[in-house]
Amino acid sequence: MRSLLALKSAYHAIAERLNAPRAHVRFSTTPRHDGSPHIESNGNEFAYVTTERGDEYERRTTSNDDDDLYWLVSDLTREMASQYELSHRNPHADSRRMLFQKHIELLGTVNRDWQTRKQTEYQTVLKQHPFHDKMGEIG
Repeated sequence: MRSLLALKSAYHAIAERLNAPRAHVRFSTTPRHDGSPHIESNGNEFAYVTTERGDEYERRTTSNDDDDLYWLVSDLTREMASQYELSHRNPHADSRRMLFQKHIELLGTVNRDWQTRKQTEYQTVLKQHPFHDKMGEIG
């Protein structure tokens, strides 16, 4: 897939399959400096870059097509999961419970490996920052 056009096409195909709200589907190749990511191409590598107000906050570089798509689709599905959580909020639960669960579920509809990857990432977060609510287990 080693072209921005191919990456963009694959991303949009996944967004369509997810029936993602148009407002959440973003693929930018130039910085907007608003905290949103953009993709840069450098030969056979892509960089996933986040900038805000002219400062670069994050840069992830890879030559692995799967990583590029994972990062983009993970952002998209996180926004979708966040919207879901907001409209189904349980005032007695840590909001991350539903958010994380929905995010993992949405990624799983696209790619089971991505689902597992995100689940592992969230388990790492929860070791340092466990759930705080009255829903039973903490963490």
